[in-house]
Amino acid sequence: MLAPHTPPDLDSILDSEESTEINQETVRYLSHIESKLYSDIAARKRIDSGLLFIACQFSSCSLSWLLFDLQVTLSIIQLASFCVSCLPGLIDFGDSFNFSINSESWEFSLGQKPLVGIIKLAIGGVVSWNSTTRITTEVSNTYTQINQTYQEIKSSEGLSFQLPSVGTSLLIGVGAIALIGLIRKLSSANNENVS
Repeated sequence: MLAPHTPPDLDSILDSEESTEINQETVRYLSHIESKLYSDIAARKRIDSGLLFIACQFSSCSLSWLLFDLQVTLSIIQLASFCVSCLPGLIDFGDSFNFSINSESWEFSLGQKPLVGIIKLAIGGVVSWNSTTRITTEVSNTYTQINQTYQEIKSSEGLSFQLPSVGTSLLIGVGAIALIGLIRKLSSANNENVS
């Protein structure tokens, strides 16, 4: 039967010279792991930010056409498309923006990378403008064609035959009866004169 193995005293391990070398190696390894984790987190944050940016640009274009197919007002289409496409730029700009105030002074800073947020806002605005410009052009062309058709109908209204109004029809009917009566009276007077 084996005798139970008792671990060495922890204080004696920490006090020995060998443990200081092990502790230094452990500290260096842990700091390396910590810095690698922080760099991986920063890289993941950049990747997530890029994916959000691309997804918002695509969804902005498709949202504008979806709202157009649903016959939503043009101003609502433009506003919704602009908000969705500029969302990543606003998030980056908001994360880097810093404003603090105290009783002695106030401080304002744009963070480390304000240009990234401004570029994302500009790209989002251009994508939104480009996607809604086609819709705006189509709507204005449709309105122009409707107005042109309406003007053609109004201009050809006098040229085509239309039934007269009820008052005019009654006047024509009474005039026709009076004319027939006058013609009969004249023809009967001519017949009496001949006889």
